[in-house]
Order: sequence, then structure tokens, then C-alpha cells
Amino acid sequence: MRISTKGRYGLRAMVDLALHRGEGPVMMRAITERQGIPRKYLHALLTPLRHADLVRSVRGSRGGYVLARDPSQITARQVVEALEGSLTLVDCREKGSLCKMHGSCATRRLWEDLGRLLDDHLAQVSLAELANGKPLVTKKAKNQARRIESPAKGK
Repeated sequence: MRISTKGRYGLRAMVDLALHRGEGPVMMRAITERQGIPRKYLHALLTPLRHADLVRSVRGSRGGYVLARDPSQITARQVVEALEGSLTLVDCREKGSLCKMHGSCATRRLWEDLGRLLDDHLAQVSLAELANGKPLVTKKAKNQARRIESPAKGK
């Protein structure tokens, strides 16, 4: 699976809106200049984000775009799925009946587990976290690291 430019640019545009939250509506021109996203392409990205209730458009001479919710309440997964659709790594994860090996596939569990990890990670990372520029370590990853470190401390 590859995240296309739609997902990557769209997430950058959303982080830009998070960074400039509270300054009023952000004009598309400002996002294109800061993020290097062509204006027509940005418009095509903002439309599905608006339909997913992640951004709102504000009309008028001082219009532009604003986040529909607080950046801490919008996840990377919501943004990417609004632009890319399902993040399924392999078709059989979502539509098992497509594969004649569905019931006996030796690798199906691997793809399901990997897909869940990706889904979980993207769902735990908010725009606020992306905007603050700090390393992304989700709560789940922190807990896993603690479990790994715990036995070593007791030795």
C-alpha cells in the first residue's frame, strides 16, 4: 500500500490549518505558498475533507478554510481515509470472499495484524501532535515499550 500525494498533501494542508488555528480562516493561497501544493490540487483535496466534516469553508473577502474541530480531535487516520478511502493493505482483509484461500491462507493473519497496527497508529496521532513537531510515540507504543523494558530492569 502506498499513500498517494492526495493523502500526503492533504495531511500537510490539515497540519497547516492546525498550525494557523485561531488566526481566522486560512486562504488557499497561503496554504499553497507554505506547503508547495498546487492551488487546483489543494482545492480538489479540500472538497472531500469538507464532505468528511474535517474542514469548513468560510466565504467572503476574508474567507478561507478552518478546521471543523479542535486539532486534537482530528486524527491522521480520519484525514487519510477521507482522501484515500479504505487503508486496506490487501483486498482479502476487507473482502475475504474474493480469495479462494480465504479460510486456509497462511499469511492472512499477518496482513490483518499489520493492517490493524497501521489503523491503530494513524487513529492515535492527532493533527495537534503533528503540528507540535515532537516525535510521535502513541500510547500503545509506550505501553509496549514499558512491557519490553520491565523484565530487563528486574535482572
